[in-house]
Amino acid sequence: MRWTDERLSWNASEFGGEDIVIIFMDEIWIPNVFITNVLDIDSLSIISPERGSILLTSDGSVSLGTPLVVATQCPINIYYFPFDTQACQFVFFPQNQHTEKMIYNSKLLPSFEPLQSTDWTFLNITSHNHTFQIPDFATNLPLANVSVPVICLILERNPAYYIRTLMVPSTLLCIMAFVTFVAPPDSGERISLSVSMVLGLTVFQLLVADILPATNEQSPILSAYLTFTFVLACATVPFSLVNINIAYGDSAILALKYRWSRKLFLDYLPRLTSVPTYSDRIRTIHDEIAPTNLAVSSPNGNDEGVSFASLEKLVSRSEKTKIEARTVALVMDRLIGTIFSIAFLVLVIKTIIDFTGNQGLPNDICESGVV
Repeated sequence: MRWTDERLSWNASEFGGEDIVIIFMDEIWIPNVFITNVLDIDSLSIISPERGSILLTSDGSVSLGTPLVVATQCPINIYYFPFDTQACQFVFFPQNQHTEKMIYNSKLLPSFEPLQSTDWTFLNITSHNHTFQIPDFATNLPLANVSVPVICLILERNPAYYIRTLMVPSTLLCIMAFVTFVAPPDSGERISLSVSMVLGLTVFQLLVADILPATNEQSPILSAYLTFTFVLACATVPFSLVNINIAYGDSAILALKYRWSRKLFLDYLPRLTSVPTYSDRIRTIHDEIAPTNLAVSSPNGNDEGVSFASLEKLVSRSEKTKIEARTVALVMDRLIGTIFSIAFLVLVIKTIIDFTGNQGLPNDICESGVV
């Protein structure tokens, strides 16, 4: 802080050419200035006699330098976390000094070098001077103007750490959860794999909850992304249980009593999802038992002329029920896995589009006043 006090000037030639002296703060008048948005009451007043001294020159110029470490309140918007940009301000307010008594201005030193941080990149540091009107300033002064300088720090978060530790692992875990639909229904580790993926995503939800500050405003895009991936991964568990129940069901599937549904689930959809159809499975069973069963074989020993209905009679009713159930279960696995994959792809595209909408902070974020 620098100001001029004509009462403290002297003629250097009368004092042996002494042009600069160092004195204590409590020996002269100094302005009482505090930072309005500090969080620590001990740091409210930025000027303390124990922390600095005065440099006084013969023309009455006073220079006060004091080291200070303060924690300030910085309103942040975490919607684009971890690709967010924040503006943090230091608001200096002169105590009981209106503009008729003291005008307080600020400017940055040309040689200022921003601090280095592993979490943040300092984009810019600006200085602004504002004048605020304070009502009921004094008994005979109902309205007073007060000059308030503001130092503004523009910070950009480094997202590399959060991409490596949150976004990429959670995405891979969600994809692994969808892979369970590729496993056959009789796979014993299918449900265990789904539950393991859900537990892994739960850990990432806890990490995000610890990192992000609590807010009732817009939730971060990343938080919504992890929540939806968690929901999709959780949904794989009940769907897998339903398909396993279908595949191992002892009773016939009621939906297959209609001709159109049998055609759809046992013929058309299996071909569409690269699953062996019901007729293909029946023919496979016939090929296995054909050498020992000649009742339905053609006279020349060629089975090409045998109808499917004749082949189906060779299979017991319980075996046909199991084949139908397994075919439907595999078809449902492929369909549900495809639907989940499409939903996840839409979620990823939407998240990317939301992040690309981040235009950063406007250049004049601190010029109009306190953020």
